[in-house]
Amino acid sequence: MKFHEMTDSNLNYISAYEENWVKIKNKKYGHSIFILSDSVLNISNFSDTQIIELIQDSYSKKKLELVIIASPNNEELNKLNKYKDIIQMQIGFEFMKTDAAYRTFNIILSESREVGLLVYFN
Repeated sequence: MKFHEMTDSNLNYISAYEENWVKIKNKKYGHSIFILSDSVLNISNFSDTQIIELIQDSYSKKKLELVIIASPNNEELNKLNKYKDIIQMQIGFEFMKTDAAYRTFNIILSESREVGLLVYFN
């Protein structure tokens, strides 16, 4: 699916996606990533602990309003215990299917708000 073109080229808007990839600034990603307004990080080799630390660090440094955790069929929701440290910190986060997460991420970015998007591919 392709999105309408967004006007701010400095931000990491998602421009297109399919089931196994997402496109940001004309680059396709087909592995697990963490997307922020100004960076895209490969997390495919990160442990669960490293992912949680990355979210916590990004939350502190960028003052994230929301972290979206996206996976096909919302599979990450079944691993809620993995995110217990984030829950205890009361960091705002949401589990979503990938397509809904991409739309929500773009909307929040367009409102000049800080958001993180954790994307897991099968």
